[in-house]
Amino acid sequence: MDGDGVFPRLTWPYTSDVWATALLWAAMISGFSGVVAGLAAGRGGPRPRGLVAGGLLAVGVLVAAPPMGTTDTMDYAVYGRMAVLGHDPHIMTPREFRATGDRVGALAPEPWQDTPSVYGPLATGTEWAAATLSGGSATGTVFWLKVWNALAYLAAALALARLAGPGTRARVHLLWTLNPLLLWALIGGAHVDGLAAGLAVTGLAVAGPSVCRSLWRSGTAGVLLGAAGAVKAPYLLLGAVAVWSLRRSPRALVALGVGAATVLAASYAIAGGAGIVALAHRGRSPSWNTPWQLLVPVLGRLPSWLPLAAVVLAAVVAARLLRDRTRGPVWLGPALAVCTAWVVTTPVYYPWYEALVLPLVALAPASRLDWVQLTRALVATVGCLPGLAVRFGGTWLRTGPLPYVVPGALLLLLVVLLLLRPAALRRRSGPECRAAASSPAS
Repeated sequence: MDGDGVFPRLTWPYTSDVWATALLWAAMISGFSGVVAGLAAGRGGPRPRGLVAGGLLAVGVLVAAPPMGTTDTMDYAVYGRMAVLGHDPHIMTPREFRATGDRVGALAPEPWQDTPSVYGPLATGTEWAAATLSGGSATGTVFWLKVWNALAYLAAALALARLAGPGTRARVHLLWTLNPLLLWALIGGAHVDGLAAGLAVTGLAVAGPSVCRSLWRSGTAGVLLGAAGAVKAPYLLLGAVAVWSLRRSPRALVALGVGAATVLAASYAIAGGAGIVALAHRGRSPSWNTPWQLLVPVLGRLPSWLPLAAVVLAAVVAARLLRDRTRGPVWLGPALAVCTAWVVTTPVYYPWYEALVLPLVALAPASRLDWVQLTRALVATVGCLPGLAVRFGGTWLRTGPLPYVVPGALLLLLVVLLLLRPAALRRRSGPECRAAASSPAS
């Protein structure tokens, strides 16, 4: 990046888009196959301790490696540098910052140069902290951002293991801790979704399987869930589900609400309303890989009613999933239904968005939803590789079938989700609040 030598220099003899893409596709398919094989093996599969060790090793290697498969990390570095210099990343665009002559601003990726930050104020705070610690180095900033994500990712792994209990920890570690698709996106790519997921899952673990009525724990859970939403707005869905789960305990509900509201209010009071405006504007720009893009060849353009259609379709998917009683924590069924509905219908979608759903899938009993969401993550990851290929010429991989195959495959998986009923398993009686605290972690 800026030549400061934090990351090792890697050289590769091939400059062909086809070679790089094919090798990365093979790696992702291999990793996906490993997760599938582990899940299919059931109790005869890999031991939790081995999976945890593998996850720790993978996280360490990916933190030490340069960012992979994305240019978003450079955007984060630019936003952090803006904040350090007193600019507002939710107002100033990377192009405007580049014009100041700053050496980090000069590294801003081309595709988003006219777009201010669409992330929450707490995400901006972590970017500011990383830029401050790096002393103005883009490379150092990205390194610290990877460290934040790694800590959040491992915290989520620990929280999921405590919630899952001894009998299902291997499943949790396969779907989260040692899932190559998530490791690639959240640690290798350092997307802020990893930080948001870590805060949210830890908040749910503090709340407990049956959502404890303890005011202190409810308030702490609210702070963590609010912080997740202040990193990335869709994680507020988990906070809403926690509120619903506490509807019969007014005091605990108030404690959770006060905790979440305090973090959100403080964050946006510091950042101002520009962050909300930027986020709303981004929501009107669908990503290339969603099924909604298949409307363009039919209608000639994306329709103005698309946001409303997405909300209606999300409601249909959520209602469909809520019909299946999910065994596990009292909040798991509603959270899984609502979050899955958002991820599969949102007009803006990338593979790292699965960090909102896969922790919940990991806690739920095995069902067809496992395969649907894992396959979605694989398809979306393959579609995003090798990343922004600015050094490669256009090839049939980028300009040929891919823009149609990926949205078509995601549409097919959405149809499968609606037509195939996940295993209908009754929710077991909710364990006591102390169960989450007394269960040892792997």
